[in-house]
Amino acid sequence: MLQNLGSFLVLPVTGPTQAEAMCFFNDISIKHLNGYRPCEPWRNTLMFFSQTVPSARHAAIALALIHRNYLECHSNGRMYQPPALKDRLPDKAPLLHYNRAIQLLLNPESDDSAEITAVTLLVCYLFTCFDHLAGDDVQAMKHLRGGVALSRNTTLNCCTYGDAQSSGVHTTICQVTQQIRRLDMQAAMFLVDWTPANIQETSLSDSTFWSLDQAADHLQVLVAQAMRLRNTEQQISPTGTMSPLPSSPKDIVLAQLGTWSSLFENLLQQGSPSESDVATHLLVSLLRLQHTIAWTLLRGYGPGREMDYDNFLPQFQQCVALAGEVAAAHQRYSGSSRPTFTPEIGFIPVLYIIGVKCRHPKVRREVLTILRRQPIREASWDSISTARVVERVIEIEEGAAGEQQMVPYMEQIPVWRRIEALSYIHIPCGQSADRVDITYTFCGQEGLHVESLMIERTERHIMSNN
Repeated sequence: MLQNLGSFLVLPVTGPTQAEAMCFFNDISIKHLNGYRPCEPWRNTLMFFSQTVPSARHAAIALALIHRNYLECHSNGRMYQPPALKDRLPDKAPLLHYNRAIQLLLNPESDDSAEITAVTLLVCYLFTCFDHLAGDDVQAMKHLRGGVALSRNTTLNCCTYGDAQSSGVHTTICQVTQQIRRLDMQAAMFLVDWTPANIQETSLSDSTFWSLDQAADHLQVLVAQAMRLRNTEQQISPTGTMSPLPSSPKDIVLAQLGTWSSLFENLLQQGSPSESDVATHLLVSLLRLQHTIAWTLLRGYGPGREMDYDNFLPQFQQCVALAGEVAAAHQRYSGSSRPTFTPEIGFIPVLYIIGVKCRHPKVRREVLTILRRQPIREASWDSISTARVVERVIEIEEGAAGEQQMVPYMEQIPVWRRIEALSYIHIPCGQSADRVDITYTFCGQEGLHVESLMIERTERHIMSNN
């Protein structure tokens, strides 16, 4: 693909800082960005554009600098504090490169509309990653929404890029569009009011999967539909009640999840030369994990049915086992227990759901162990913050001290003590410990409950489980 882009010139670096940042981007950042679904052509594209296109170069440097800061803070035993606003960055270099990339995008050197579109989409992707790491999730989602809109318009007009050189550019546009579409679908896992584009585009009745990637793309649409159905109906209210899901859409998604599972298992039975790869094993376990939790959520959801989640203990136990496999494979893939960041959604939201909906004391504590094994950030999700929220839910529902004491059986948690609806927001606090604000309601009770939780230092969380 890259050879079809015409002649190019590798941009020179202007100093040791840029050189180090580009090495970090090529060796570390690119590997982490799509760690759950590695794609060598996509990594080559990121590397190519960051080396040859000025705006992409500055966006890549900005991301590399803030990514390195994130890793170094953890390595030095300090807790990484993503600033609430980017102008609070102690080192202004990332922001300078970020702004320079914007300036170059607004004044493109090329007159080729296809090339401009490809570069703009790629920078939107890098900016989305940057802003998540910078703690500005609102801005990250603005970049993502802009990338989605541009990619949809480009898809409708792709036939205009007909010359020989544009064929390579069009391939790049398709690559980055696929990445942006994935992030768009996955955003439904952490934003209640997010509606992904093309969320209705799935039909599995007469299909077969020819690759894990295709199976993954179909599943993320179904998971987005499941979360969208649940989120639109689960509105926290002063009465603590929730409306039932519309039976027809729920049944349709459940049927599609069943079809997906059959097609997926058929694909795995066919076998492939890469079955033993760490990345392949990780993806297979991750897909099974996400499918199982989506199915469980839809089957168990409904007003006055919080106690029914106890009936899904086998599914929750299966999910925890799969999450443990994914976490272990992810750790092997990343090469160490060092922190990782990816804009993709993996297993953290699944563990969060299990931690707050499965009342089995041992299962919950297994969730905490996995979350605290390695500091991981998946878009807006942070494993350490998520563990603290789950820990607090355990304290509230078990009426004890979390990990120190626990009820022997989940049936001992009465319905009136169970949290029915819960939301939380992570609030960076500069140099002090971070804060998580949680809002929740109890089953069958009126009124909202609001608490603020302080996040302890990451190293203390990790050491407590070693």
